[in-house]
Amino acid sequence: MLSINQCYLDFVNKILKQGKETYKDSNHHLMENLGNFYIIDDPLNLKFRAKYQHYTTDMMLADIKAGKFDIEGCPIKSDALYEYVQSVEDPDIINNTQGFVYTYPNRIFAHFDIDQFESMKNRILNATGSNRAVAVTINPIDDAEAEDIPCLQFLQCLVRNNELTIHCLFRSNDIYGAFYSNMFFIAYMGIKMKEELNKEMLGEKINFGGIHYHSTSGHIYNTDLKAARKLIASNK
Repeated sequence: MLSINQCYLDFVNKILKQGKETYKDSNHHLMENLGNFYIIDDPLNLKFRAKYQHYTTDMMLADIKAGKFDIEGCPIKSDALYEYVQSVEDPDIINNTQGFVYTYPNRIFAHFDIDQFESMKNRILNATGSNRAVAVTINPIDDAEAEDIPCLQFLQCLVRNNELTIHCLFRSNDIYGAFYSNMFFIAYMGIKMKEELNKEMLGEKINFGGIHYHSTSGHIYNTDLKAARKLIASNK
């Protein structure tokens, strides 16, 4: 079984060893791997899948704030990670009233004034085996000429054999600086979806089966390479 922490260290190390130098633009020199895929089937390192049945979003936030998932050398820790993940529940973030170009919660919960999380939930409630429980973040109208567009482009929730997996696609992912917090955010979304479904579904409860992660461009910026090597050396 693979946890977010294990995947993070493996992915950073993979890019350091196998990444190819490229320039995203004149200001962004980076090491990059194309076409990446991981199944993170034990995101929070609970060791046993059954434990996710009773693990809640409140428990996850408490564990994050207590530093349970902190990694030496990772730039995102406890309080900062807590604030990032907890933004899912922040109305100001969701309603995008704080001046951000975009936030993931805003694009998922209020994109085109549509709560896509609720839409995904209803798709599954109407047909447990649905393939249509999807959310997108891209806005072709506003993003066509925008400098900043979401790195996370797509989410899908699938339920099979009473187990929910959440699938994500990143067009671009800063593996040293952002992957870690991104995965905790998505794990939180998966556990939240499990909780919401179990409130309304009759019969056998749904468990959370983890994250299927895809990224077309996983990279580490040249300015972070020294810190990334130190991260790997500190966690051998």
